[in-house]
Amino acid sequence: MIRLFQFSLFCFCFTAASTAFSQAPKKPLFIFGVIADVQYANRENQGTRHYRSSIKKLTEAVEVFNQQKPAFVISLGDFINDDFKSYDTLNSITNRLKPTLFHVIGNHDFEVAANQKSKVLPALKLKNEYYSFNKKNWKFILLNGNDISLIANTEGTANYKEAQVMLDKLKAAKAPNAQPWNGGLGQEQLNWLKDELASAQKKNQRVIVFCHFPLYPEELPYNLWNASEVRNLIERYANVKAYLNGHVHKSQYFSKNGVNYVTFKGMVEKEENAFAIVSVFEDHLEIQGYGKEVSRVLKK
Repeated sequence: MIRLFQFSLFCFCFTAASTAFSQAPKKPLFIFGVIADVQYANRENQGTRHYRSSIKKLTEAVEVFNQQKPAFVISLGDFINDDFKSYDTLNSITNRLKPTLFHVIGNHDFEVAANQKSKVLPALKLKNEYYSFNKKNWKFILLNGNDISLIANTEGTANYKEAQVMLDKLKAAKAPNAQPWNGGLGQEQLNWLKDELASAQKKNQRVIVFCHFPLYPEELPYNLWNASEVRNLIERYANVKAYLNGHVHKSQYFSKNGVNYVTFKGMVEKEENAFAIVSVFEDHLEIQGYGKEVSRVLKK
């Protein structure tokens, strides 16, 4: 009788322990950091943009990232505001960052003198304007929304002329995003994106796409010039789980055709900081916002 009681007690304890173990929070596959629109400049505040405060806020973000040890950090563009020397100031801070920093190019990153535009990529430690990399069974695609734009290209070049034609067509159609501070993806980059998505699908890789400019909602004046074309492309692939961007300077979320569209708040906005750590799970993403950045859970 005593042995039976002991055996029953053992079974109860084992079952309880197993249940507790199965209900324990799952650990993410990995985490990564996100910053957007640091937009530092050594100038006085203008409206809600507190340019000089970005130094302190970026320093704080680097310290948090070094403590949390993400696999990498993504900057969603507009690292500087308009002074090429600002790259030196910010790089001296991010050089202390232990994880690798990957840059997406923003429109303000090219708000420099014409003879300095060719130096922007080296200043951001980039070899290519758009690129991808893999982590576990995930592919991360970083787009250049300034590919066809008036800001990134020197007047008279083929890309500048194409940008002017694209902008004029948008203006004629009275499109809300017909703004000179926006840009678009050229055909070569679109072909590359299609190949990247198709390759990821064949390899059963999940995909997150990053760009400075949003794609959705359609009436947004900050959208990529050819937002609908890019959106229709990525939504054809069920393995694309999220599209993350900056540019708008406020936190936004939209879901459409299986893709989570997330806009991150600009770090340059006012005095409170804004950045995030994203936890990647098998079936969802969790965004932990710091400061004024919003925390979210992104389902399938």
